[in-house]
Amino acid sequence: MSSAPSASAFEDGSDSLGVYVRVSVDPKVFSEIAILKTAYWFTDNYYLYLANNRVTGLLDVEFRLKQGDDIGRLKAVCGEFLNGMLDQAVRQRVLEETAGVRDTLLKKAFFEAKLPSPAGVLSDESRLPAENQSYASDPIKIGQQD
Repeated sequence: MSSAPSASAFEDGSDSLGVYVRVSVDPKVFSEIAILKTAYWFTDNYYLYLANNRVTGLLDVEFRLKQGDDIGRLKAVCGEFLNGMLDQAVRQRVLEETAGVRDTLLKKAFFEAKLPSPAGVLSDESRLPAENQSYASDPIKIGQQD
């Protein structure tokens, strides 16, 4: 009985560059966008290497510490990565489901922005300073501090 590849699997090891933990992600379960967006958030603290595994058909995401060799920390961060992918996948789904509403709101906002402004709402430039006025002449003393 052969087993199908799981949505994700961990593998750890070490080489001349140090320790690593690799997570294999099924791109049929998590979209490439969700994987890449999640990976991006981990690049501050970890080196990440992404590669398609031609044998399994999964996407391998390899984590390495920027400093140190704590395999336990790498395993923990892989769990965080999996949770992050779930978060991104849900966000992507919500984005797709609400695209019509968002587009309608944006069109309405930009359409209304193109309409002429009602009189008196914005400056009509009738209150420009006269030639003899400057910022120094402040008849109501707005610019002066007590």
